[in-house]
Amino acid sequence: MQNCVIITGHSRGLGRALAEYYLTQEIRVVGLSRHGWDNPPERLLQYAIDFADAEAVATLVKSASWQSDLENKDKVILINNAGIVEPNALTGQQDCDAIIKAITVNITAPLLLTNAVIAAATKADIRIAHISSGAGRHAVAGWSVYGATKAALDQHAAVIAAENHPRVRIASIAPGVVDTNMQQNIRSADATRFPQVKHFINLKEKNQLQSAEDTAQKIAAMIAKENYGQQTQRDVRE
Repeated sequence: MQNCVIITGHSRGLGRALAEYYLTQEIRVVGLSRHGWDNPPERLLQYAIDFADAEAVATLVKSASWQSDLENKDKVILINNAGIVEPNALTGQQDCDAIIKAITVNITAPLLLTNAVIAAATKADIRIAHISSGAGRHAVAGWSVYGATKAALDQHAAVIAAENHPRVRIASIAPGVVDTNMQQNIRSADATRFPQVKHFINLKEKNQLQSAEDTAQKIAAMIAKENYGQQTQRDVRE
């Protein structure tokens, strides 16, 4: 069978852990990120892409190489992992450019990729995972933008499931609090702008963060299950 896993933000953190997991399963991985791996293995195909540039993402998914690479696959997994948490700030204190960037990276890019995969992989069994967040399901002061973008992914998954595509299963998965660079960015936020910063500092100090490797394995196990997609809002801590 010709299978591939497409992972956005594969160069570090949870995305890298996911890529490493699937590579150990001898599955071909297509990684999309601003920065690639040094000396990548043969089964890793990398595209350099900035998800803040919506036009660049659209150009990639409309390219002949992208479409031809998907049209003959038997199984395709798309994991929309890339995302940014900024602006970590109360409404009224947020930078305009940061809002635009967050919406482009967290919503526009995964929606473009999802649409493109469903359109191009016409013969494949398709499984799609949006990496969401509890912040999209519970109000967190200072994360009006981040929470809204993640809630958008939850709704996007629910609507695609409601469309009853015969070959497509999709879910939006909250990964929990994972020890990555994103968490470092959160902990460095200004407490006067992001009131929850102390909570995340405490999680780190009390060693309560999940490892990227364990979280990646749990996500991959969810995606592999026969009933994947029957419930579109998932959490690795279920």
